[in-house]
Amino acid sequence: MLIFKSLIIQSISKSFWEQKNVINFQKNISSQKLDLIYIEKLWKKMLGGKKKSMYGKKLYHKKNIIITNIDEEELKLRLHFLNQKSQIKILKYNTIVHASIESYLRMSRYIEKIISLSDFYFPMFEEKLEKYRLPKELKYLAIVESNLNPVITSKVGAQGIWQFMPETGKIYDLNINYIYDDRNDPVKSTEAACRYLKFLYKKIGNWELALAAYNAGPGTVDKILQHHNTNKKDFWVLWEYFPKETKNYIPKFIAINYIMNYYKEHHISVSRSTTYKYNYKETSLIPIQEKISLKDFSYRLNISYQDLMFLNPQYLVDIIPSGKNFFLRLPKNKIFLFKKLNCFSKKYHE
Repeated sequence: MLIFKSLIIQSISKSFWEQKNVINFQKNISSQKLDLIYIEKLWKKMLGGKKKSMYGKKLYHKKNIIITNIDEEELKLRLHFLNQKSQIKILKYNTIVHASIESYLRMSRYIEKIISLSDFYFPMFEEKLEKYRLPKELKYLAIVESNLNPVITSKVGAQGIWQFMPETGKIYDLNINYIYDDRNDPVKSTEAACRYLKFLYKKIGNWELALAAYNAGPGTVDKILQHHNTNKKDFWVLWEYFPKETKNYIPKFIAINYIMNYYKEHHISVSRSTTYKYNYKETSLIPIQEKISLKDFSYRLNISYQDLMFLNPQYLVDIIPSGKNFFLRLPKNKIFLFKKLNCFSKKYHE
């Protein structure tokens, strides 16, 4: 019954189909706003199709019986194995975690798309996590936060792959103006997320509660610990006192860890049609030397506008002025065309 009740808990943190709202800073620049339909088309293409699929299995309820994808004992053994290898040691079994894993397994097509996107983003995530000496499995947190969608906006205004609120973003050097939103920049926001996670763990000293604080805010965790006057920093002991979303947050994180390590055992595979054409390490960051139109430039560089915006989701407008703060991420195989264009310097950055 507990698994059945838990399954009605929201199974996915944020949807790719959620409407985006670009921040409007000045009324007189509204005509310059980038048409995000192009970006949305790309995400819908990559995440298209029905979200629920069981590869031939049918989910049905009869009285209090629920058909499951994995046996409890087998799941316990797999989580124990993952936890032994883990640096954060929070990948433990309970019925709430089991329910969360089952809910993800019933969306196999969705998982296929996430795996495809992870092939692009995870090398960069791991590079940044290693730089800050953080556990690499924290890369899975970005799936819980945004489903790896860099242009998603939550109902409360959190933005980007790592879902930063404007105030927290500013603390970690994520700037916002009418031209760009750094929270949408996968590299800058990952850097900020690493710094924030490092701060939370140093402050709390427990990964379960540090992740809960990433979701609910460190103030919420402090209040719960103070109100219940306990020195035992155990998320599951304090579980009932957290907001509903945070109650589901740690189970989702554990579930995603499991799914990303055992998806093949559940007959989930990635087809070539869902694989993104570029590899992150095969791209370069190029400084803009003169004002450009992104739409025009995509034509001149012979790269689709959708791909250009996938690589540069931080830009909110089409016309980008020259300046030291403006860069474009482009495929390295386009370098030979750079020399024919005057808007780039000879130097480029990895």
